[in-house]
Amino acid sequence: MSQPLPPRELPPGYTPPSRPATSQILAGSLKAPLWLRAYFQGLLFSLGCGIQKHCGKVLFLGLLAFGALALGLRVAVIETDLEQLWVEVGSRVSQELHYTKEKLGEEASYTSQMLIQTPRQDGENILTPEALGLHLQAALTASKVQVSLYGKSWDLNKICYKSGVPLIENGMIERMIEKLFPCVILTPLDCFWEGAKLQGGSAYLPGHPDIQWTNLDPEQLLEELGPFASLEGFRQLLDKAQVGQAYVGRPCLDPKDLHCPPSAPNHHNRQAPNVAQELSGGCHGFSHKFMHWQEELLLGGMVRDAQGQLLRAEALQSTFLLMSPRQLFEHFRGDYQTHDIGWSEEQASTVLQTWQRRFVQLAQEALPENASQQIHAFSPTTLDDILHAFSEVSTARVVGGYLLMLAYACVTMLRWDCAQSQGAVGLAGVLLVALAVASGLGLCSLLGITFNAATTQVLPFLALGIGVDDVFLLAHAFTEAPSGTPLQERMGECLQRTGTSVALTSINNMVAFFMAALVPIPALRAFSLQAAIVVGCNFAAVMLVFPAILSLDLHRRHCQRLDVFCCFSSPCSARVIQILPQELGDRTVPVGIAHLTTTVQAFTNCEASSQHVVTILPPQAQLVPPPSDPLSSELFSPVGSTRDLLGQEEGIGPKAARKSLPCARWNLAHFARYQFAPLLLQSHAKRFSSLKAVLPPPATQAPRTWLHYYRNWLQGIQAAFDQDWASGRITYHSYRNGSEDGALAYKLLIQTGNAQEPLDFSQLTTRRLVDKDGLIPPELFYMGLTVWVSSDPLGLAASQANFYPPPPEWLHDKYDTTGENLRIPAAQPLEFAQFPFLLRGLQKTADFVEAIEGARAACTEAGQAGVRAYPSGSPFLFWEQYLGLRRCFLLAVCILLVCTFLVCALLLLNPWTAGLIVLVLMMMTVELFGIMGFLGIKLSAIPVVILVASIGIGVEFTVHVALGFLTAQGSRNLRAARALEHTFAPVTDGAVSTLLGLLMLAGSNFDFIIRYFFVVLTVLTLLGLLHGLVLLPVLLSILGPPPEVVQMYKESPQVLSPTTPRGGTLRWGMTPTLPQSFARVTTSMTVALHPPPLPGAYIHPASAEPTWSPAATPAANSSATE
Repeated sequence: MSQPLPPRELPPGYTPPSRPATSQILAGSLKAPLWLRAYFQGLLFSLGCGIQKHCGKVLFLGLLAFGALALGLRVAVIETDLEQLWVEVGSRVSQELHYTKEKLGEEASYTSQMLIQTPRQDGENILTPEALGLHLQAALTASKVQVSLYGKSWDLNKICYKSGVPLIENGMIERMIEKLFPCVILTPLDCFWEGAKLQGGSAYLPGHPDIQWTNLDPEQLLEELGPFASLEGFRQLLDKAQVGQAYVGRPCLDPKDLHCPPSAPNHHNRQAPNVAQELSGGCHGFSHKFMHWQEELLLGGMVRDAQGQLLRAEALQSTFLLMSPRQLFEHFRGDYQTHDIGWSEEQASTVLQTWQRRFVQLAQEALPENASQQIHAFSPTTLDDILHAFSEVSTARVVGGYLLMLAYACVTMLRWDCAQSQGAVGLAGVLLVALAVASGLGLCSLLGITFNAATTQVLPFLALGIGVDDVFLLAHAFTEAPSGTPLQERMGECLQRTGTSVALTSINNMVAFFMAALVPIPALRAFSLQAAIVVGCNFAAVMLVFPAILSLDLHRRHCQRLDVFCCFSSPCSARVIQILPQELGDRTVPVGIAHLTTTVQAFTNCEASSQHVVTILPPQAQLVPPPSDPLSSELFSPVGSTRDLLGQEEGIGPKAARKSLPCARWNLAHFARYQFAPLLLQSHAKRFSSLKAVLPPPATQAPRTWLHYYRNWLQGIQAAFDQDWASGRITYHSYRNGSEDGALAYKLLIQTGNAQEPLDFSQLTTRRLVDKDGLIPPELFYMGLTVWVSSDPLGLAASQANFYPPPPEWLHDKYDTTGENLRIPAAQPLEFAQFPFLLRGLQKTADFVEAIEGARAACTEAGQAGVRAYPSGSPFLFWEQYLGLRRCFLLAVCILLVCTFLVCALLLLNPWTAGLIVLVLMMMTVELFGIMGFLGIKLSAIPVVILVASIGIGVEFTVHVALGFLTAQGSRNLRAARALEHTFAPVTDGAVSTLLGLLMLAGSNFDFIIRYFFVVLTVLTLLGLLHGLVLLPVLLSILGPPPEVVQMYKESPQVLSPTTPRGGTLRWGMTPTLPQSFARVTTSMTVALHPPPLPGAYIHPASAEPTWSPAATPAANSSATE
């Protein structure tokens, strides 16, 4: 176009505009869509020609590069730690966890194993003695678990968490208490005597049977041991803990049990207890004061009467607490049982994990299959095992999915016509996408992005479905290349036509997944980044390596070989002819013409009314008579497109005049041309809707902190001191006649906190441990904390304070005569302390969010008073991210829509079309959100990622149709129909391939994958197909932008008129009065008759061709004569 045209090619009487005027026109109104797209497509054309020229080298280097990246999978790391997967690095929760571990070493002081029992029939009441008996059977089986490791036997009594074991000076009593001290088991059985059967400890005393909790009466035992040992302090400890008779004073579930103690309330009447009444208000462990298990910890599905009395329940739960790995290591470090095995924290962790796995296995097998109840066991190790299994790649599903895709690609691209068949191309394309997926994941491994369950379970199939879409598009465009295109430019023509669409979809997909990485959850952020990188590798493979495969297939067709079985010759080779341009010596077009291409002169103008670039084309010759249908007549009248103008002019190949059976002619393009487009492009209103869900608020409970336990203990010993002082048992100079608590108060009251004068006896009657306002004197606080920690182990354990630094050990000796025991070391200022609280009614995400916001608000209020506080626990660990989830979602969607608009506007060079695409994508996202609500899928982190990614995936279904509409000629209906004709088949093939990739997710063993990925992504694909092939064409036919190319001769036939060809070629003439604002673009036209063969172009024998005459094609006749 930059070279001046020879004078003989100019129309008669036409005077070209001056050079400055032409430059001004090109630099002004014409400098945009056509020229820029022509430049971009020219680059793609050069790229395609270069790849075709060096196809073997490109294929080898591409496979070598992708194969090298795929080797990065050898260093892939699969992350299964929930904390690492769910807590954002650098977030508020991450900083709090780091602080907790820095002070305590571990966040949790114990691990929980749960045993849940439910009836097999929904709605059945489980508060019956029979159901509790089955629960006892399962819990007993689980509590008797033993595992052998490192030459030792490990049972529940060795590894369970024991709350507040007291220190006793009497060695024999201390050993007996250590063996008997019960494990912490939160169970509804603790309301009954049968709860003692779960405690496996035992002790032996001469003259007594084995002491177990089933026959232990602590009050009676202390009376029997009183004459032999001083147990006054221990007795007071049990009294303050309200141990009483422990389990032997509770009713028996089965009063007919021979071992049911006589002290049980229903031992004599032999009546079964009222289970609902006994469980009302919860149960207690062996200590009524410090071990209260709330109903919510024991029962599920509770129903109450109008007065709040418990009537029925649908689930029972028992929780066994085990020591943490560090606690177990510290407990047995230096012990005679582990001194010979090199005891370590890793070994302690292995012991706990092995025991937990055995616990789950035996608990689930405890009840017979025909029982009316069923048991569900759970432990942290079970969760880790599930995550490990969840993160493993299912080789069978991956192989099955890719084989299914291979079969589909091969079958859909096979043709009866041998040289038009592309079965091998389909196979190679799917294998190439598989290699690209592997290389993308390998690159992620090299970049240090860890894998997780979403990566291994979802990404291989999702990336396969998305990547194969572009393979179908390129292969489809390659078969539709103009038949007159030179052999060496076939790949360039293909990329010139489809490269823009492939770039648009891939770039938008990458941007969508990068935007999804804004979700503040590491697992989903890693998944989004990996998906974006894999899409980028797919893009590189499809744009660089797959064209080389197509070029090699073109060589196969040139060598006249069969598809797939390329070692054999094609039986269709005898019908191959080559079409080369050659000129006619006269104006006569002979009968039996094989192909006709016309020479046109295009004139580009900027319309003043719309400010859009318009190109005027004269009519083209055509061999197919116009159909009778009005829309079809308009659709298949002689028209072209901008893509044709910027590349080679597309002619009508011999297959347009070929006669065959209707069933042999049918394909997706045929369906879109004759059935779908005429039906769709009619005036019908289409509506879409979405659903929303409303969630109820949660309920909370006020906690009781360690300060309450500490203050109550101080008030208790103050009361004991007051009594002893009033009775004269304690004086200024002696406390030995007083009670244990009175002596402790005596020692605290005389403390001054002054290192020079640490004691002041005059303070005994002038100060109080707790004043009338309930405040503890600051100078006594840390010394009193030392005494409380050492003297009240049960209260300390119940408070779960976990002080750091831990207060020093101090043993109270009531009979010390040296005076050293009067000095109490003060604890160091606390850097860390905690207290437990119970959250109730948390069932939905909104419940958790409201509870977290309330807790955070309380901590903020405490921070304003100078106390730094933060909540901890599973709800705050895993639901904290949901506080800003909607904000992140809206931010990501808005940014992504803006980026999509910019990318489409820059590559399409048409903001109008880009706006319609973004509108359709917004509608898809809203409708997907509504359908998710209809399916019961609430807004959480994973649906947010899919909703954000849906914008990028939706581009796959919309941009091809939009680009086809933008570059076609004619009215809006005509252009929409023509766009459907060219894109219906590849878009449908892409959707089917995506569904085939997702189909393998339906075979997952995890309902989570099926519900959140397979169902949602399948709905997304179907929505994309409907919006891309139904809604978007309708919108374009109504609101679409003006055409870039128009046929001016239809509206103003006087502008262009045929003229007699000169020089042996057929030329178009025009009136000398051409507007000065037109820029001239001239292309050549030749007529080819019976040329030599070209691989890939087919005609039938002459007998099967229609007889051509000037009368049969008026358009061609009028264009060839004056």
